[in-house]
Amino acid sequence: MRECMIIGRPNSGKTLFALNFAGYLGIRNIDVTFRTYEGLLNCRHFSLDEAKRELCGNSLHKTRSLQSMVLNMKVGKATVNFKLTDTCGVSEQIHADEKIRKGMAQTIGMLRSVDLILHVVDLTLIPNDFSSQSSIDYEFYNYGMICKAYILLGNKYDLSSAKSNLPHLTAAFPKTSIVPISALYSQGFREVKACVARNI
Repeated sequence: MRECMIIGRPNSGKTLFALNFAGYLGIRNIDVTFRTYEGLLNCRHFSLDEAKRELCGNSLHKTRSLQSMVLNMKVGKATVNFKLTDTCGVSEQIHADEKIRKGMAQTIGMLRSVDLILHVVDLTLIPNDFSSQSSIDYEFYNYGMICKAYILLGNKYDLSSAKSNLPHLTAAFPKTSIVPISALYSQGFREVKACVARNI
């Protein structure tokens, strides 16, 4: 089964994107498999609304390990199953919490084994977050450029400040296609779905 992985900084909107993308594909109830750094698995069943209440939040590092769900979508005349995996947000700093450090390491360690990387960037933090090309987003981007399948998602495009920042993101990452999205309102998901369909 093909696997799509969502990466980005903490609070960039990865988990909300994952859940609302599942909803966009017609899913109302999901089974989420949580996989710890040590390899322990725990599967839980949620309604989509329950998952948003429990798994999403404004606190940094709400997601601390891999969270995967199996989804299906129409590709031509066929219905194809694929795995969508949400990850712990990664930042440049060495975090004080060992569990978060392990979650970041787990995210980075998984990059080479997936079929499609969905890189989520918070458009409201640009251009301040891109003053240095040593940022973690540049590292993800540079890795994505040597991968067979990578797409950059500019999140929070529903906000006016984000719209004005899109040209800065395009200038900072000129070698990839950028899809402006709103994880909250499911905007731009048709383009994301088309990209996923090409890679599963």
